[in-house]
Amino acid sequence: MSRYDSDPSKCSKTDLLGPWKKEEYTVNPFGTSRVDSPFQKHADVKSLFSEQFLRLKALVQEIAADPNHQSRGVVLAGNPGSGKTHLIMRFAGEMINANRILFIRQPNNPDAVFYHVYARMLESLVERVPGTDYTQIQYLLAKSFSSIIINEIRKLEKPSETMRSMDALLSQSYLNIYRGLGGSDTEIRRKNWRFIEKRTLEWWGNTHGFGGEGSAIVKALIKYCSYSDIGRREIIRKWLTGSELSETELRSTGFENRVDTMGLEGFAVEAIRVLGKLSIEDEPLIVVFDQLEGLKYNEELLINFGEAVKELFTHIPNTLMIFNLFPERWEAYAAIFDPSVVERISQNSVFLNTPSRNEMREVLECRAKEAALDLTTLFTPDELAKIVNGESIRTVLNNASDYYRLKKDNIPLPQPLSSFKDRILVEIRQLKEEISWIKKHLDFSIPAFQETGQSEKISKLLENYATSAENEYEEILLISDADDAGKLQVMLRALGKSTQLKVGPMKKGHKAVPENVMVRTGRGKTTVTGFLHIRGNAFTSRLKNFNELAESHPYTFFQLIRDERQEKITAKVAVQEINRLKNRGNGVVVSMDRDNRVLFESLYRLITDIQNRDIDMDLHDAVKVIKKLHQDYWLIRLLEDDY
Repeated sequence: MSRYDSDPSKCSKTDLLGPWKKEEYTVNPFGTSRVDSPFQKHADVKSLFSEQFLRLKALVQEIAADPNHQSRGVVLAGNPGSGKTHLIMRFAGEMINANRILFIRQPNNPDAVFYHVYARMLESLVERVPGTDYTQIQYLLAKSFSSIIINEIRKLEKPSETMRSMDALLSQSYLNIYRGLGGSDTEIRRKNWRFIEKRTLEWWGNTHGFGGEGSAIVKALIKYCSYSDIGRREIIRKWLTGSELSETELRSTGFENRVDTMGLEGFAVEAIRVLGKLSIEDEPLIVVFDQLEGLKYNEELLINFGEAVKELFTHIPNTLMIFNLFPERWEAYAAIFDPSVVERISQNSVFLNTPSRNEMREVLECRAKEAALDLTTLFTPDELAKIVNGESIRTVLNNASDYYRLKKDNIPLPQPLSSFKDRILVEIRQLKEEISWIKKHLDFSIPAFQETGQSEKISKLLENYATSAENEYEEILLISDADDAGKLQVMLRALGKSTQLKVGPMKKGHKAVPENVMVRTGRGKTTVTGFLHIRGNAFTSRLKNFNELAESHPYTFFQLIRDERQEKITAKVAVQEINRLKNRGNGVVVSMDRDNRVLFESLYRLITDIQNRDIDMDLHDAVKVIKKLHQDYWLIRLLEDDY
């Protein structure tokens, strides 16, 4: 008898069907072997890594009980496919009703680490809290502002009847801040929110100081809560992302554009600090840094990330920062980071060991049971023994998936590497990459790559990524110039490893230009690709400087990319600057349409997943196939001298 027969709560379904009733069940229960973010839902064996789960939970509780609310770091170390992100998914699922879960994928631009972190925080904060009608940001602000207002009212000697009513209402449920402050009476609602804004800003100044931009950010968050009009809330959302507002939008909100004076990095740091300070009135934040293994491919980015993390520990209170890493990668990073960075990140350590064969089987049983299937009916004892004989949970799930396809759809098992020798060659490639990254002077030859079978596998992976990118296309709230430029740099460094290639931004003194990547091939061809998704005066001034660069470098090709989802540029001077670039012999303006964006994101995802060893594939082999499959794509052609 399976252990789940006596504990049905561990998996959702207990009525087991016959194995091959195709009309009743068509989805491969083992087909998903990865967790992409902690907000996803996958079958979960609660007993697996239960001690590590309790350790993480205890750290959050310790921060909450600390009168100083000091932030703490923890390295969550485990080999590829060991279940690090899956454990975070379980952790998030239990903690998200009280704590805010912020998921930060690998940064990609050395000059925009803080903004990358902030942008990913905003993406996480708009995730809906399961079982509710509210997002994480709405919960954070409701609890924080309600707590502040209740305390402020109770300090008054003679609060008015309105104030006492507000105290009672918010004490009953802090979510009443959205649904009970005046009801349908617009004037009462406005009056109540003016009181909340006044008292909260006074509290902020008295508690955290009047300097910096913190008060303006707090005010924007209050406006975001108070506005019922979707259009006005969208204006505030744009301001909070660092986007420039039009004169009309500024007049309607009473705000000022601050990013040009502070810079995006400065604005991001201040906004992150505000979120951390507000969380003291709520519960500790949980910030998860994932997919960090690929940082090794850009040492400048790695070092800047370490310095940024040190600043985050200084600026953000009340936060548990979790760093998901391979054990050997953390040891390598620790040798590069400043000791103060290492000390903060590895203040605590949690290790995930390889599960036993019985635990691997429990994972399979849970997946099968969730699909109302019986594992022992699906596979023979001999097949199960082969399936669970994997080095990681991911490998075991992939093995089960292959056998499932064989049984259900008569799809042959994938051919393993043709021999033990081939398997060793893949390991040698990976070992060479690891050693050369650390020592940078090893050189030994590796037999030529055999393309057989790889093209089909990579094509299938890109199809899967494209499907995901298509689904997310309309939901993306923040399109960042720096993020796109960073992604392009990551891809070009990977794709151009076999060629003599220089990659970096082109600058114009201290003048602001579009975030850009300059590519110079071994034969001397130079292309500058700029991204300009912003609008307003910042768009015009940056494009004007970009045009001046193009005029002063007549033998360099300049292309400017703007996402088609952004507002159309209509200002007279801006349109003139666009035409100025278009009419040059060495310039072009490109609208990044849906197909262009989907392929761009798919290639980035494939490359970074290989770098982070989420996919068991040699990067150099994959690059050869990518270049062949998409040889006409503009990104690939950047590496060619005839582009």
